[in-house]
Amino acid sequence: AALEKTARQAQRAGQVIQHIRNFVKRSEPRRQWSAIPPMIEQVVELAEIELRRRQVRLTHFVAPQLPALYADPILIEQALINLIKNGAESIDAAHRAPGNRLVDLRVMQRDIDGQPTVYFAVTDTGRGLPREVLERLHEAFFSTKHEGLGIGLNLCRSIVEAHQGRISAENLYNAADIVGCRF
Repeated sequence: AALEKTARQAQRAGQVIQHIRNFVKRSEPRRQWSAIPPMIEQVVELAEIELRRRQVRLTHFVAPQLPALYADPILIEQALINLIKNGAESIDAAHRAPGNRLVDLRVMQRDIDGQPTVYFAVTDTGRGLPREVLERLHEAFFSTKHEGLGIGLNLCRSIVEAHQGRISAENLYNAADIVGCRF
């Protein structure tokens, strides 16, 4: 079972790399009608390894009866995995206690500007983002990480916008203290 899971993940990694290469070359995403629950199952399975290594718990909720999306599921999955991984890194950097090491993924339907949309939210219990970082967050080659390339969030933004979506980030507060971040 472990080898089968490893083989699936290796095959998936190859697909992800190919899709991202094609996307970066400015080809159109490979859209197809895709159910959301299988996408989230893939995200959870792939994020599991990184989160376990960092001792971060992942919770997720997918609202019932969401419509299928006309999307490139691999690109959507990759954007979500990147946001989850960033959340886990932020939790590590904040040195959160074991009971407060959580990333939550929620998918629900929401009206935004009078339009019914599918809303994805990745929330972490990390250290949040300084105001100056929030303003530059999606710039290419801007990174707050010592070894970061500064392309992860820029790529997420490109993926989301190529699917007619928008991405934003907000700090979460408990009084004046930042207790996490939501994308």
